[in-house]
Amino acid sequence: MIDSPSISVVVPFCNSEHHIGACIESLSNQQGVGGNYELIFVNNRSTDDSVVIVEQADGVELLTEDTTGAYAARNTGIRKARAPLIAFTDSDCAADRDWLRSIQATMEDTTLAILVGHVRFPSRASLALRILGAYENAKTEHVIQRCPPAQHFAYANNMAVRTSVFDELGLFQEWERAADTELVHRQASRRPDQRLAYARSMKITHLEFLSARERAKRLLLYSRTNARIDSFQGLGLFTRFAALRHLFRQHHTS
Repeated sequence: MIDSPSISVVVPFCNSEHHIGACIESLSNQQGVGGNYELIFVNNRSTDDSVVIVEQADGVELLTEDTTGAYAARNTGIRKARAPLIAFTDSDCAADRDWLRSIQATMEDTTLAILVGHVRFPSRASLALRILGAYENAKTEHVIQRCPPAQHFAYANNMAVRTSVFDELGLFQEWERAADTELVHRQASRRPDQRLAYARSMKITHLEFLSARERAKRLLLYSRTNARIDSFQGLGLFTRFAALRHLFRQHHTS
């Protein structure tokens, strides 16, 4: 067991044998991390070889959560985590080597409570998916920086939360989806002095998706489930167009 980790990483998984090895490798090779970090993988009723892959990995703590759902598994990991900062990703994602370093550097701002980052797709993904991903990142950055808290959202495949947030507000709602956004809205309501931020340098690659069509279906599902949060306000056309302009500005200045 790692003594006094500075950051805990929690990863839920269910039948992820195709990608979980890449996920573990990316997290085991983080560079420039201040202090030690712990890796906590939570098995959520897997029936494939995912558990075997995790068991064979060095430096990974394996937990089990039999309640179906990624948020239930994440909550099990949170209860076990020992660091003041908890980072979340999914078993079908690979983190950049400086992912944890970026999280730590950004969260040096003590007014930040929750952080979300940049999501990419594999190089073999379709051009349409890469364009969609670029727009989604620009939209996230624009909404978090420019829009009211009612329109804010989050995604637990690339997210960091201070442990004190869970201590004060409680754990994730054990919903099928949207509990990450619900936590953001709960935080904004209870502690408006503590902010949500977007870090462009906090990068992961989402290995599951290769086509824009499949990704668009998932995004539509997210937008529908976010609507169950009473305080959530969906994005209008003006905001989406503003996010598109933000993307164009990024492209021309990069």
